[in-house]
Amino acid sequence: MIQDRPVVMHKGVYKKIATVPEAVFMITGMTIGAGVLGLPFVVAQVGIKIGLVYIFVLGIVMLFLNLMMGDIAVRTKEPLQLPGFAGKYIGKWAKYLLSITIISSSIGVLLAYIVGEGETLAALFGGDPTYWSVGFWVLGGLFVLFGLQTVKGVEKVLSILVMTIIAGLSFYFLPQMDVANWSLADFSNIFLPYGVILFALHATPAVVEAHTLLPGSQVHFRRAVIWGTLIPMVLYMLFAAAVVGVGGRSTTPVATIGLGAFYGGWVMIVGNLFAVLAMGTAFMGMGIALKQMFTWDWKLKNWMGGALALLAPLVLFVLGMKNFVVILDIVGGVFIGIEAIMIVAICSAARHRGDVDGSRFGMKYFWPIAVPVLIVFSLASLISVGKLLY
Repeated sequence: MIQDRPVVMHKGVYKKIATVPEAVFMITGMTIGAGVLGLPFVVAQVGIKIGLVYIFVLGIVMLFLNLMMGDIAVRTKEPLQLPGFAGKYIGKWAKYLLSITIISSSIGVLLAYIVGEGETLAALFGGDPTYWSVGFWVLGGLFVLFGLQTVKGVEKVLSILVMTIIAGLSFYFLPQMDVANWSLADFSNIFLPYGVILFALHATPAVVEAHTLLPGSQVHFRRAVIWGTLIPMVLYMLFAAAVVGVGGRSTTPVATIGLGAFYGGWVMIVGNLFAVLAMGTAFMGMGIALKQMFTWDWKLKNWMGGALALLAPLVLFVLGMKNFVVILDIVGGVFIGIEAIMIVAICSAARHRGDVDGSRFGMKYFWPIAVPVLIVFSLASLISVGKLLY
């Protein structure tokens, strides 16, 4: 026992077993990041009503995906990341494919946070966004290198603060909405929100991380997965409706920048501070997950895994990849789409060849959950590739 809480040995390090709320905060903290800031923009392009339906439907599908990821985790003794699960249950080719996909996806996510943080900090304090982006990368990189156990308490506090700010801003703007904005609808952009919304809801690395610190009860872990997925979905719907209800078609790609420029004062400060905290929290979580994939699944030294996780997005940023919404769309539509399809295959195999009985996790019916995931993510991948080509 450490501080009256049981511990588990994980990769040679003793870690305190998390409570369900801590596991929920871990999942929400790694989910709510740059995506929430891009959501209002894509919702504004199709209209609030269509956008809210999008978020709800894709949120439920993402819940199905996270439950399958949780089912894989509870059926496996080894503390692996997704490529490790693929290698164990399908074969080396699947491990290599998912490694390339997830590394590309994670680098894209970290790149989006670097770009978004630079733009937000520049809007808040002035100056060149590029310098702010590099400064954020340095500070965030230090937290990533310290590891999960060091930042877990920070992540929980930031998650609570971020959710509070989202809700507070949303309830502040809802009474000020222009009713005319609710009538906007543009079916010519009907496929635009797909990638960005999937990016915003993506949380499979967080599900695996939560399981490593909540291994004792499959029932409690399932509750953490469900609440950790649904809370961001509800907050996203509330935030998108409020921001687009106020801004309409003038909603900016990084939502808080437009709101701050229009309202000024405390809205500019609180809104952009929220953006900084949201992306900062998610940067830490995603950076740690990518570093641990290099160290756990590929057996690299800790410093080498951290260096690879941090240097790759910085190189892309320096090379000029700085379009915030385009980055979100590519990552959400292409890479996360491939990842989701592979998770279905891995989960199917794990249910037959897993090391542990996962019946207490409570995912009794596989195909009614798997089929919607396959349809939605296959369509998302095709649409995103089509947008890149044409």
